Amino acid sequence: MAGQATRIAPKRPRDEPDPARAEGEKAGARIDAAFEKLARKMRARADKAHGKLAAVTEPGKRAVLLRRYELYADAAAYLEERLVHRGERSA
Repeated sequence: MAGQATRIAPKRPRDEPDPARAEGEKAGARIDAAFEKLARKMRARADKAHGKLAAVTEPGKRAVLLRRYELYADAAAYLEERLVHRGERSA
């Protein structure tokens, strides 16, 4: 509004950490942990599907397991790649 004074945030000493930056780093760490957990889960599911492939002889079931393996492995690789990019960006 016109005529009203704007409030200026108080100055903080240079050695004091920025609260917004600290909160952002904390949220980023939680996101990274969630990505790592999901990537491990996808990798485990891919390994499980790949392990079942040797025992299956029926072509239809084998195709399903192979596709399942490919999808889970691709998802895990994508998540792991995102983690690397997030690490480079924050460093």
